[in-house]
Formats: sequence, structure tokens, C-alpha cells
Amino acid sequence: MSIARFSFTAVTRVSRFSFLLFLLVTLPFTSPLVQASELVVYTYDSLVAKHGLGPELFSRFEKQTGIRIKAVASGDAGQLLARLELDAERKKPTAQIVLGVDQNQWGRLVPLVETWGDWKPKNSDRLVPEVRALNKILPGFLPFDYGVFTFMADQKALKEQGLALPHSLKELLGQKYHRKILLEDPRTSTPGLAFVLLAQEIYGEKSGDFWRKFKSQWLTLAPGWDQAYGLFLKGEAPLVWSYITSQAYHREHPVKGDDPSRYLALILDEGNPVQVEGAALVKGEWSVQTRADARKFLEFLISDEVQKEVPLKNWMMPVLSGVALPKSFQELPKPTKQIQSRGSDTDVLLKRWNQALR
Repeated sequence: MSIARFSFTAVTRVSRFSFLLFLLVTLPFTSPLVQASELVVYTYDSLVAKHGLGPELFSRFEKQTGIRIKAVASGDAGQLLARLELDAERKKPTAQIVLGVDQNQWGRLVPLVETWGDWKPKNSDRLVPEVRALNKILPGFLPFDYGVFTFMADQKALKEQGLALPHSLKELLGQKYHRKILLEDPRTSTPGLAFVLLAQEIYGEKSGDFWRKFKSQWLTLAPGWDQAYGLFLKGEAPLVWSYITSQAYHREHPVKGDDPSRYLALILDEGNPVQVEGAALVKGEWSVQTRADARKFLEFLISDEVQKEVPLKNWMMPVLSGVALPKSFQELPKPTKQIQSRGSDTDVLLKRWNQALR
């Protein structure tokens, strides 16, 4: 072999080696085969709707962190919890985060989620008084938003039917409200469950008598809030179990030609129940990186950036103090009594409810 040929071959080998070394160094950062971080989040339908908070929330988080969010909608929050329980039963957890469960579901949620240990989410010391106590009582539950339940009234429909605005559950038992109410099924819906808990709070051991009378008052038991409110807007019934903040939605988005005050949130004499929606880390054999990514997402949920979007995107109240509220929220009626439950014995209450309806 000539010296010239050897020199060429040697240089070529060195060049190839250098090129391979370059690939080894750069491949982890540029190869499309390398998967970016991803979190699977179970949540409810309305959060991921086209004009809901979810799409914008997930997009912002990915842009800021590089972590993709795969949101899986599972109906209402009650159906969401059932899906989590099924995953646990199969020993195949799919989601790392559950978003949208409330304090009344915590008894069922405890075996499915992780506690925080020594970790303390940033901004958790800025939670409003309405939710701060729950944050301490329910370890692993991160409040995301909150709302107050009530009946929304279609004043136009009530007037046309010669009905007055009701102000108590006792009034709603009257014959004139027969089949005038839309209610959510407590077995699949958190608003429906909250109504069962409200009846228990008011009537106690006599709640069975209340349900035997009240079952003739609702037009239907919808599987979730979306379905119930959809029927309400179609004029199927003049009353629907919803949130006080629903009134703000109608003030912000009045129907053309309608009186903006047509839809009104009622304040109940007996009191109005409070719902706190939150997020938690699902139990699983997650990697250190996945758990760190999940914690980043949880902290993002209670950032000022996200919380200021909650009122007009998710139509709930922000849990972070100091967040400015739009005028439509400032003008909402204030409950004379707020009832907050933890729903620790919901299985027992639902059995009693079911028996009372037979």
C-alpha cells in the first residue's frame, strides 16, 4: 500500500469516526425517535371542550415546559372517578394526573392517589379561606377551583307557566313544580351527589321522606351537568341544578333578543353547598422524571397565570387569593349560608337514596 493511499484511508477513517461521534453526541437531542415527556390527564368533558379552559391550559404548559399533555375526557367527574377505579382494579394505571374530582369524592379517591409527603406546591399558601382547610384535611388533594351549587331559573319560562321563583327545597316539593326540575344523577355526577348531601344535611334521618316526595318533581335525572344544562337551555324545564356562577355565564353571553337577566341563580333558605374541584397524582410506578413533571403541572394549575383564566373559561371561582374577578362575578348573589361537606359516607347515602326511590 502506498503512503499516499494509506494517508487517504487513515484520514477517511478519522473523518468517519468524527462523524459517528457527532451523531452519538447530537442524536438524543435531534432524533425524532426520542420521545418528549408526556403526561396523561383524566378530566371531565366541559374542561376540554372547544371553548373551555383545558385546550389553552394544556397548550401553555407544553410551551413553557416542553411536557405534552394528553387529556382524556371521561364524562362528568363521577364517571371520571369510575374510570380511575377500573384502572386500579386492572392494575393498569393509565393517567398520571386526575383533574376535576371534588371533596365529596375523596373517600373513594384516597386509595387511588398519592399523598405529597414533604413536597409543598408553590402558591399553596395563597389559597382562599374557602378551600384552605380542605387542603390540610385531604393530603394529596390540590384545590383548582370552587363553586356554589344552586338552582338556575329561567324567569321567562316560569312567568309563562305562572310560577313564582322558589327559594327553598320545601317550596320545590309543591305540586306546581311537578316535572319542572332538571337534576343530575348522583351516581355519575358530582352536582347530583352534592344535592343528595344537601338533602341529608337539611333533613337528616328524614331525607328518605324528602326523596319519596321529590322524585315526582324532576323531569329527568341526567347523567351529568352538561346534559342537564343542555336540556335546560332547550326549554325542557324552567329549573336546573347548577352553579351560582352559571348566572355570570349568561351575563357575559346573552342570547340575542333575550333579556340578559332571564337566567337567575337562586339563593336557598336552607343554604347552598360548596364544591371544591381539585387535582391529584394517581398512584403508579412512575419514574422520578414523570413524578417531577406531574408536580410541575400541579403547580401550574394554581399559578396566577392559570387562576385568572378560571372565571371566564371554566365558570368557577379561582382558589388563589388576589385574583381579580370580572364584573359578572362580582355581581353574583351571595348565599346566606354555605354548606361544605366532605362526603366521607357517600356510598351509604347513595344506597339510602336508591332505596327511597323504589
